[in-house]
Amino acid sequence: SHMARIALIGKNSIQYVTLLIDIWNSGDCAVLIDWQTPFYTAIEMMRDAGVTSCYVQAGLWDKYDLNAFSEIEMQHFSVDNAMTFELPTCIYDKFHANYDYSEAVVIYSSGTTGKSKGVILSHFAINTNADAIIGYMNPSPSNDSIYTVRPLSHSSTLTGELLVALKSRTKLIIAASAILPRRILSETKQHDVTILCLNPTLLSFLCDDVERKYYDLSVLERIYVSGAILNDHVYEKAKKVLSGISVFNVYGLSEASPRVTAQTPECCKSNSVGKPIGGIEVAIVDDNGVLVPNGKRGIIHVNTPSLFSGYVIGERKHPSLYCGWLNTGDIGFEDMFGEIHVVGRIDDVIICDAHKVYPSDVERLIMKNPSISDCAVNRCLLNGSEIVGCLYVSEAECVIDIVRWLKNKLLQYEIPKKFVRVKTIPRNSRGKVDRTKVFNILSNDDTKG
Repeated sequence: SHMARIALIGKNSIQYVTLLIDIWNSGDCAVLIDWQTPFYTAIEMMRDAGVTSCYVQAGLWDKYDLNAFSEIEMQHFSVDNAMTFELPTCIYDKFHANYDYSEAVVIYSSGTTGKSKGVILSHFAINTNADAIIGYMNPSPSNDSIYTVRPLSHSSTLTGELLVALKSRTKLIIAASAILPRRILSETKQHDVTILCLNPTLLSFLCDDVERKYYDLSVLERIYVSGAILNDHVYEKAKKVLSGISVFNVYGLSEASPRVTAQTPECCKSNSVGKPIGGIEVAIVDDNGVLVPNGKRGIIHVNTPSLFSGYVIGERKHPSLYCGWLNTGDIGFEDMFGEIHVVGRIDDVIICDAHKVYPSDVERLIMKNPSISDCAVNRCLLNGSEIVGCLYVSEAECVIDIVRWLKNKLLQYEIPKKFVRVKTIPRNSRGKVDRTKVFNILSNDDTKG
């Protein structure tokens, strides 16, 4: 029979996982669309992917006329759990590890710029990556309990949490959808959670709660952070506030199924993303594809057995500059301990008078100012020309302070020429800064510098 692409749209639930495994067991490919995607966008994504039928959680799309899209057969499924649930044994029994090269899933990467792309991943890719993750996580079926609060439609959750749990038969606790940090903290104790998986924004909120109130976190051993770059400020805060709990950064991208590097107890000397995990190689090269020396920045390239099979539509944005390896579009460097640091995206680098400005460098310095709780440095337009701008979150206006603070630490062209104070920095569901929104706020705000 011919393989079909079947869409699956819903919050995290036992039914969702059951349907996903059913799709796999029947030899089909699951197209995982985030349940928060607007209805017409989701329809367009399904049409682009040639989806023939779609399972959608009851209640999500009730106000739309689904008959209008007759080429896609819509099937509703209802959900038992409203909140947090433990994955039942029957699901573990239903799952079979599969290493063939047929399509397993289409995942929509976070797409911080423009339309998110459908990334096609084979069974081999995600199963091999899950094995490598088990290799460093080393979860124990008898002692460990993994807790995830992120959508299963993200590659990081799908491979790094669901598949890892299914393959190692480790207990998995899943939150239905975004929940408050204090709920996470109280449920950690309730479910004897030893391993917690979060994005940097959630980790930051979590630390704030722990500082305010006592929680019994005696069972919790490890927190894995992914989805966006963890800034040094939050990293230091977590180390201080969550004493006795290891906080490990991990890094990857949907195109690599997704995990590329991870921190482990032997490899977490600083706020790096650790070292390449089993079977994966990383190279850092300049714009001409030449390897850069240690400590020098370049473009991160990855050689992985878990490479994606292509996009549903469109080509790679960043062509390979090195040995045909995957160009991640990320800028980073390797430190003296062999640990990788991710600095930002190629697309976010601001060119000022032929100089390169890396937003994350400027952000890191601004965040050292105790009165600033968050910031985003980005290119923006001022009177039609491109300049460095900065959104910041603070109790008070402190532009003069920031500029004075940066004057002896940065070159003149790196210092933002325009500052806008905001209540929060716009971010997507993965905790990544929404650069388009930041650009618009900075460019459209009338207050100068």
